[in-house]
Amino acid sequence: MRVEFRFCPACGEPLQERMIEHRSLPACPSCEFVAWPDPKVAVAAIVQDSQGRLLAIRRGIEPGQGEWALPGGYLDADETPAQAAARECLEETHCVVEMDGLAGIHHVLTREGGLLVLAYSGRLVSGDATPTEEAPELAWFAWDELPELSFSSHRDALAAWRTGIPQVL
Repeated sequence: MRVEFRFCPACGEPLQERMIEHRSLPACPSCEFVAWPDPKVAVAAIVQDSQGRLLAIRRGIEPGQGEWALPGGYLDADETPAQAAARECLEETHCVVEMDGLAGIHHVLTREGGLLVLAYSGRLVSGDATPTEEAPELAWFAWDELPELSFSSHRDALAAWRTGIPQVL
């Protein structure tokens, strides 16, 4: 959900549109707060098991509810992106995963604003993939049997991962 500021969070003054760096932005006339449209940061995980299969989930929540995706979610302020990818795997699949590399950085525009998706590759360390509320269906797939993934950033990350060259879009 996009947060649109109407009042300054620092001093409470009503914000006014002001031209800053060639763009009109909500800004405080009293204390110089500017509501920059910063993107949210999300992570995605390309996870392999010992047989080389890839983990995909059918999403139980929006966006993409009912569609296939990689495990992933939003980055919390107190964790690294790789830690977030491992945490999201654990929360969504009950699998402990060790991240071993960056597969790509992707910028996506959504209805809520900009989204920066950091995709990591990793391997299963322990746990059995078990459905959760966020991922009521999940499965391990051979590369050529993966279902169509809902998000372009996930599809792009997989393509980059296959080439071994991290992609920055």
